[in-house]
Amino acid sequence: YEKLLRQLHQASSALSDPVMQEKAARLEQISARIFALAEKDASKQEQLRKFISYYLPTSLKLLNTYAQLDSQGVAGENITRTKQSIQRSLDLLVTAFENQLDKLFQSDALDVSADIAALEGMLNLDGLSGDSGFSVQP
Repeated sequence: YEKLLRQLHQASSALSDPVMQEKAARLEQISARIFALAEKDASKQEQLRKFISYYLPTSLKLLNTYAQLDSQGVAGENITRTKQSIQRSLDLLVTAFENQLDKLFQSDALDVSADIAALEGMLNLDGLSGDSGFSVQP
């Protein structure tokens, strides 16, 4: 994970466009959070297989390509069009990385929902939920 984060940071540092630097920094931040979760919970690592083997390397390739094109000092049609395409792709990738992070909490959310439903059921069964029909009038 550290190696991938280092590569993301290096790719981000090679960019001169502040907007692209911000997008790359966001990818790095989200990736760090994703990796932190994976390190804490090994069961989440399986969910990250495609993220680590495809999405992250492709993101790095796009960032490095953008930096390379930007360093040419020429605004030709192919360079400009490719850079614009990469900019749009990074917007998609930021959203995808955010969704990946959110998806890692899916099983936790299901566990919490089940715990809450069980708790509410037990409280109702034991007459502790406050829905007993008994009320105290002041």
